[in-house]
Amino acid sequence: MHEPSITVSPASNNNVSRETLDLLEGYIRHVFYTANLDGYGLNVLQDTFSGGFSSAKVYPDYANPMSFDYEIFLQKSFDATLVGFDPMARTKHKGDGEFSFEIFPMLEHDFRAKYPDVSISNIGTLRDIEGFNWAYKDMQNRKIFLVADYYEKKTKKQRIVKLANGRVMTTKNYDKLKDYWEREQFIEQLPAVIGKPRNTEIQVIHCYRLIEDQILKSYETDYAYLPHVFVDGNSINLTQGTANTTYQMTRPLVYHAKGVQDLKNFAGQSLANYLENIIQHKFIVMKEAIPQEQDYLEALNDIQRANTIVVNAFVENNPDQPIGNPIREVQNLPAPPEVMGAFQASDPAMQTIVGGFASNLAKGDNDLSGKAIIETISESNATAMPYVNNYLASMTQIARIIVDYFSKYIVGKRSVPIIDKEGNHRYQEINSPGNPLIDYDHTDIKVMIEAGVNFQVQKNRALAQITQLMQASPTFAEFMADDDSLPILVDNLTIYGADRLQDAIPKWIEKKNQMKQQAQQAQQQAMQQNPMMMRAQADVQKTQMQVQIEAQKAQLAQMQLQSEQQQQDIDNQFKIAQLAIDDKLADAKIIESEAKVSQAQIDSAVKLEESNSSLQRHALDSATKLAEIESRRHQDKIAAHKLIHELSKGKRRDEIQTDS
Repeated sequence: MHEPSITVSPASNNNVSRETLDLLEGYIRHVFYTANLDGYGLNVLQDTFSGGFSSAKVYPDYANPMSFDYEIFLQKSFDATLVGFDPMARTKHKGDGEFSFEIFPMLEHDFRAKYPDVSISNIGTLRDIEGFNWAYKDMQNRKIFLVADYYEKKTKKQRIVKLANGRVMTTKNYDKLKDYWEREQFIEQLPAVIGKPRNTEIQVIHCYRLIEDQILKSYETDYAYLPHVFVDGNSINLTQGTANTTYQMTRPLVYHAKGVQDLKNFAGQSLANYLENIIQHKFIVMKEAIPQEQDYLEALNDIQRANTIVVNAFVENNPDQPIGNPIREVQNLPAPPEVMGAFQASDPAMQTIVGGFASNLAKGDNDLSGKAIIETISESNATAMPYVNNYLASMTQIARIIVDYFSKYIVGKRSVPIIDKEGNHRYQEINSPGNPLIDYDHTDIKVMIEAGVNFQVQKNRALAQITQLMQASPTFAEFMADDDSLPILVDNLTIYGADRLQDAIPKWIEKKNQMKQQAQQAQQQAMQQNPMMMRAQADVQKTQMQVQIEAQKAQLAQMQLQSEQQQQDIDNQFKIAQLAIDDKLADAKIIESEAKVSQAQIDSAVKLEESNSSLQRHALDSATKLAEIESRRHQDKIAAHKLIHELSKGKRRDEIQTDS
């Protein structure tokens, strides 16, 4: 009924979309769900409760041998005692350490097939380290090698750039992003680089696969976190000696109950010893009281038979000498009460220490309320809460690793499986128009996993609250009984077939409304066919008509009064307008008279100007004619002088006449 509550939120000063955050939440749920199908959660909690700690690994890999798409997988380590972490790590999940490693077994023929160039003749022959050896033989006499995957954080100098959207990445990753952007042909423009790049030091994780003193292979990963996660139970840091040497002590759930268990075992052994040495005899009989008859002797020897026991009350052949207490029962001494008290008190003490409770707490007790049961169970969880909290801390670190891997390995246009908050499984398209775009850095996302309840428990709580409110408030009960509020009540049901009930509610409401309309129509028809009802309706209609007529008369009278008032207002406005028009006409006449006088003056001035212009034209014409006469006279003089000049040169008379 309970499950981890996953919350994915953006870090400060970034623009990760809400769709991307919801997608990451759904994908994290899918990874945990897939891992739990193989018993991840149960096995890890079993390790922490019984052994005090466990470990897990998160890794990317192809979905299947015939796939080109990566998926992210979570699994419990093969053996938690073969996984190591940096002793200087301080967080519960040890993700802040500088290294981690995991040792796993490999059969000899598998090792030879995978690493044919590695010499294995001397592996396992060196001195063991505190009982550990790199090679051993199993029960079937097969040789098994132990191989280690060692992850180490190293500092590396790189050049980083800042994009226009506020994201910071290395120049190498930016070049990859540019190539991917061009290859996928996104419509959106790639964020540009702002400012100048700078050099910085970042942590990179190197992986080494080794066996004993040989490195099989090594490579640089693109991980931001160590892939191994430590799952703490309820450990404590202790100091040893005077040198302040600290070490981590892991404790299983029953660690503090060991003494109580020893007490119960000792009390049980004492009780068993008492039962083993209990006296089996039933009677104590005086020797003289034993009869000689065979039947009486059989009754004493076979006490399981329902016979009457007969003994002698007097000494044989001497009736004067009675036998005192000839027979009496053997009384067994009871076991010491301290033994039974310790044996019985150890169970409640152990339940208190480990947080156990009776599974049949509510059976046979009708007076015990449900709240009391819940409170008892909650108190029993107090001892296990450190284990649960540390388990959730490891899950938070696992979720951070998943977020880091998701942006690096889940690339391109594809569909990814997710599980929404209601537990529905579906696929979500990514890196395509209208769908979430996976373009973020692991520092842009914050992940938190807390203890919570699943969607079914939330529905049960909501239904309980609604029921209590309906009982406390009749008004609220009436409101919830309405057709519009009924779907809210049905949505919080967790019964079998609740989904079909949700689909049936709208149809039922629609059918109910139709039946209500039909009933109203039938009632109206029945009322219309009833003579008395028809007469009553006619009287009502007559009364209504009379009322309407009277109202219309009053309305007409009011309208007539309003019309007369409006007509009077119009007449007054007309008179006012007429007076204004008369004033305007008088002003216009005055202006017209002034205009006529001005026009007469203008006409006189024009006539005078015309007269002056005529005189000037006559003077100009006369002057022009005189100028023409003078010009001709001057030309004649010039011609005469020319003629005289020619004659003086002795030209012929006929030529002179021709020239003339």
